[in-house]
Amino acid sequence: MALIQVEHAVKRYGDVRALNDVTLSVEAGSCLALVGESGSGKTTLLRAINRLTELDGGHVTVRGQPVAAIDPVRLRRSIGYVQQDGGLIPHWTCLDNAGLVPALLGSADPAERGRDALRAAGLDPEVFADRYPRELSGGQRQRVAIARAMAAGPDILLMDEPFGALDAITRNEAQESFAALRESAGVTAVLVTHDLREALRVATRVAVMRAGAVVMESAAGEIVRDATGYAAELLEKSGVVR
Repeated sequence: MALIQVEHAVKRYGDVRALNDVTLSVEAGSCLALVGESGSGKTTLLRAINRLTELDGGHVTVRGQPVAAIDPVRLRRSIGYVQQDGGLIPHWTCLDNAGLVPALLGSADPAERGRDALRAAGLDPEVFADRYPRELSGGQRQRVAIARAMAAGPDILLMDEPFGALDAITRNEAQESFAALRESAGVTAVLVTHDLREALRVATRVAVMRAGAVVMESAAGEIVRDATGYAAELLEKSGVVR
């Protein structure tokens, strides 16, 4: 069953088509990686799912309902979202950041939900709850951002280059932590990345984008074997041996 359905999506910025007739579906429990170089339309497509970007044509359906018919605030609070830089509130503690969405949704105990989310993201609340983002490493800040996105128990998680600013060792650790957390929580994820190696590591399906269009989509385990053209170029740039 498709939890997210994108049909004939079009987005223009002046004369530029950021999205050019994109059709994709994301099944419940899967992780779709949107892969491509800068300007390929990955982030525009991701942001169309939670209405941070409004389409000029086509439509997006989430949980069987067109997103255009859902109040955007309610839609966004029902979907976890992780930005590239984490987007943590700097003068809030880790626990306050992690419990933000449960608090906005009126949870009876947002702090407890925040503690559970920190723990699930691999951060001991006894150690990290009272720390501020400035006191954390880059990898730890991204774990808090993931905890915040997951604290309210969403069934959908959107992630925009969440590991791109991390060093190689920290990035590998964060990828492993995310993959384990996503699988254990059964959450459906859409991940933007420019790195096909990363996509193959954490995703179940991969969609390669170029100039606003999807040029290839396949199961993560098949793309190395089947890639041609631009997708094959990305594999080579990512250092993936075929």
